[in-house]
Amino acid sequence: MAFASVADLLNQVKENGLPLWETIMKDDCREHGTESKAAVRQMAILWDAMKTAGREYNPDARSSSGLVGGEGAKMCRFPQNRSIGGEFFDRIIAQALSMGESNAEALKMGECNACMKRIVAAPTAGSCGVLPAVLIPLAERDRISDEEIVQSLFVAAGFGQIIASRASIAGAEGGCQAEIGSASGMAAAALVSIKKGT
Repeated sequence: MAFASVADLLNQVKENGLPLWETIMKDDCREHGTESKAAVRQMAILWDAMKTAGREYNPDARSSSGLVGGEGAKMCRFPQNRSIGGEFFDRIIAQALSMGESNAEALKMGECNACMKRIVAAPTAGSCGVLPAVLIPLAERDRISDEEIVQSLFVAAGFGQIIASRASIAGAEGGCQAEIGSASGMAAAALVSIKKGT
């Protein structure tokens, strides 16, 4: 990756006049010898995998240890009027889809991981629930297109790469804070991108 810092990345955006997501995507393509269309297609596949993991959540599934499973369903049943975070915050934790199914994205992704289901490590398996928990309810509430979400995922990936090169995303090295903190920073970058922030 050509960017050693966020400042480097933002300077490159100014120099080339491209949007942030496209600057990151083109750098990734150059590094991996791929074309832009293939990179966008691959990121769309990852976004679909995040959504699929949420849709295919099974509240009856348990990890091989028996310690993990069903927490996402419990959160969906949590009485919303007792929440201290407000309706949208609740939806990040326990999202209600328009089909009437309840989903708890962050918890569900973690359970899918523990139950050996397909998840997207973003940036790690241990933090796989953070990006979907923020992006799925946001996309639904604000009717954000898949194209915009995919672009925001490039921004998230670019910030994740900078974190990985300057600090650590590994729980084994930096504890859970390295994983969840990195994923939270990536989700924040994606959110700012979607909302056209700077």
